[in-house]
Amino acid sequence: MAAATRIPPTLPECNDYDGAILLDLRCYIADLPNATTASSATSRSLPIQVTFRAAPPPLLSHLCIHCPGLGLIFRHSVPRVVATDADLVLLRVPMNINASLDVQSWDYFVYRPRVHRLDLLPNPYPMCFRDNEAALLSREDGASYAVAAISSWCPVYEGDNKDSIIRWDFRLHLYRSSDSEGWITMPMSLQDLARDKLLPLPAAADTEDDDHMPLYHKASKTLAIGGKRGTVAWVDLWRGILLSDVLGERPMMVFQDIPLPMPARGNRGRFLRQCEPNYIRDVAITRHKDTIKFVEMEIWPPKKQTQQVIPAGWKATTWSMPIPALTVVGSFTADWQCDCEAQVGDVTGDPHHWNLLSKLSGSNITPTLQKVFTAYPIISTPKKAVDDDDIVYFAHSNNIGLLKRLELVIAVNVRNKTLRGVAEMDVQKKNFILMPVFCTSDICRHLRKTIAVSSQ
Repeated sequence: MAAATRIPPTLPECNDYDGAILLDLRCYIADLPNATTASSATSRSLPIQVTFRAAPPPLLSHLCIHCPGLGLIFRHSVPRVVATDADLVLLRVPMNINASLDVQSWDYFVYRPRVHRLDLLPNPYPMCFRDNEAALLSREDGASYAVAAISSWCPVYEGDNKDSIIRWDFRLHLYRSSDSEGWITMPMSLQDLARDKLLPLPAAADTEDDDHMPLYHKASKTLAIGGKRGTVAWVDLWRGILLSDVLGERPMMVFQDIPLPMPARGNRGRFLRQCEPNYIRDVAITRHKDTIKFVEMEIWPPKKQTQQVIPAGWKATTWSMPIPALTVVGSFTADWQCDCEAQVGDVTGDPHHWNLLSKLSGSNITPTLQKVFTAYPIISTPKKAVDDDDIVYFAHSNNIGLLKRLELVIAVNVRNKTLRGVAEMDVQKKNFILMPVFCTSDICRHLRKTIAVSSQ
């Protein structure tokens, strides 16, 4: 597919919008400069610029990359968002056609739109980590930043007893913009294996390691909590969250483990098969970074009982808990509190949203969410705790074999059980909804803060 020819969608004016956005993880290749454009050079001295284009949710905001020297490469592999924090964005940009296979073939940049800077980071090679293992931490209101990633976890046994694991060892890869050392690697460990007791993995789980042993932690996403010591959360959406401080004088060399709630009854089979957890689960940190939020969907197909057909549907349940203080030793009991739940058949809302859903789905009948298959929940992070605090965004895709594909973002307030918005995703990008394609971000809130200060 000719990635370099994609035309970014037209977005509505939203100069006054200062809330959380949904940021497309896949960048467009386009020269559309605006007040957020920042320029730099690649590791091969090619000029490159990045521009942020905002849209209010549930529309997707996105980044545009302009680098004429990489046009042919962009036809094979496009730049992607790795992580965000505040108004900063960590990007990886392919440098050759084999970039999808070779970590040395990517350039990593930190985009800072408020100060119109695009910083090329040292290549982390021979360190190697996946996108969902890396976190970006904004420091001193964006004046500096850090990137923290984990990899290479392995079990440590008690003597020669291969059935007795006493801890799991990890490697922390750390880059600080204020440090001339570049990337450094430090050992880290997890000693209190609480989740093995609460939610043991099946013996046949997909493991990805040489000994065919189930991995204790498989990161699905990272969350930057921040604070003085730079707390980061690495989230395994099936089993739990690993918390660690990474920016103290000496980073805490152990993790604190927070098990997630048990899978709902309808999802036990997915867990046993180790299916993709992003399909039905998400974890987020509230904007004030004092609470962890968790959502899980149960999805069921149509069922026939006697003479009645029960239509397909889903139920979403949200949970929350305060972010705990980190401790070096000792166990931690997760205190998850169930917040609310909503079944698809109970969702009501503004007729405008329902009419838009009907129009987008090409139906002339009264629309219902039960006829629009949804999955991949993403928890909203509003600027303040109001009604929208309980919005969850869901993704919809019709049959990918159809000539006219349709992919939507659907916003539902799961506490009030109301439809809050519907928007189309760009089908040029061939999403296929096989993995999350957008994340929440606070870029607009920080950009608006800067505009407000500069205008005084």
